Amino acid sequence: MECWKPSWCSIKKPSTPGLIIVIPCHDEPDIITTLDSLAACYKPESPVLVSVVVNAAKDAPASVVRQNQTTIADSKNWLAKNLNPDLTVSILDHQDLEPKHAGVGLARKIGMDAAAYLYKDLGYDNGPIVCLDSDCTVEKNYLQTLIAHFKNHQKTPGCSINFAHPLDGLTPQHRYGIAAYELYLRYYRQGLRWSGHPAAYHTVGSSMAVRADIYLSQGGMNRRKAGEDFYFLQKIIALGGFTEIMDTQVNPSPRRSLRVPFGTGRAMEEWLQGEEGTWLTYDPKVFQDLHSFFRNSQRFFAEPVVLESPVLEEYLDQAGFIAAMDKIRSNTTTAQTCQKKFFHWFNPFRVLKFIHYATSHHYAKIPLEEASKTVWGWLGGKGQGGSDIEQWLISYRNFEKNHGVHADKPPQ
Repeated sequence: MECWKPSWCSIKKPSTPGLIIVIPCHDEPDIITTLDSLAACYKPESPVLVSVVVNAAKDAPASVVRQNQTTIADSKNWLAKNLNPDLTVSILDHQDLEPKHAGVGLARKIGMDAAAYLYKDLGYDNGPIVCLDSDCTVEKNYLQTLIAHFKNHQKTPGCSINFAHPLDGLTPQHRYGIAAYELYLRYYRQGLRWSGHPAAYHTVGSSMAVRADIYLSQGGMNRRKAGEDFYFLQKIIALGGFTEIMDTQVNPSPRRSLRVPFGTGRAMEEWLQGEEGTWLTYDPKVFQDLHSFFRNSQRFFAEPVVLESPVLEEYLDQAGFIAAMDKIRSNTTTAQTCQKKFFHWFNPFRVLKFIHYATSHHYAKIPLEEASKTVWGWLGGKGQGGSDIEQWLISYRNFEKNHGVHADKPPQ
């Protein structure tokens, strides 16, 4: 694995760091807001190191280079005015990256590699590495809560952190768009959770954390230009014991952006460029098909696989499921191990491929409000749930806060 070990000689290393927070920063005009938010947090139990990775490809446009230089200058000025023994901030300047690989994945990798090896140098091999973005704010208990979580859940390899996009101050179309986008994320996650898949967690880059030794053992962060968080967390979640932190909150920016090929910023850009209308999403029937499949997965070791959904059967035939199950069975000796390996094969990426296949060939997308209502009923959600996008979002947010997964509390 190619690793990044920057010089830390200019930084006063915390002797017993509670957290290292990694923030990729590219063409970012508002990093000071994020730093102010972290500085305003309640005093943490242990010192915290924040690593801001200012990054760009070596052929980046002049406007990006200028903004990055401004970011570095502004950050240094901020540091001079905000001396805080509990919060050390380091600026890593990486503006000469190969264009082929430059992007958010590589930026996270640079910062996370550096964090993992700093922990190793300090003798705290399993210290938490936290990912945040340079356009986020956090609640005041953010630092305290993260430190306490990893202290109290020694066996968790990593976690996702509660998030909520701010809605105030936006145009009506923008407000509807960001509420719908976040509701879609929560609807999808809860639909997958109801179906019975054990890896039904949010995979949001600005609200995730991992232990340093686990990070290194799993090969570190990938260099994808988008979706790096999804692919990275699948490896961590598959280890078991993955947790959620629901008693603090990250507030990702709802702004539009074209810096990545997909994600929040791209979704908002495309939404605001298009005509106003209804947000469509996957038909809940995809989760019904998966539910009927997953509920019998314990039997796959000893019994023939019976598929109740012809749509899923079509997809699995193309995906080589029979051959994959034959291989899994030949390499396992118990039903429990067989089931675990099955879900490693039918991982969230393959689930998404099935959903795309089913949507393209069988189940047309439907209005998000309608889909949310259906899954809400399956979850046993109390009350009406909502009558519009924002009300549904609030209901799903509250549901997830009350049903977070801890190491000692497996998903229902």
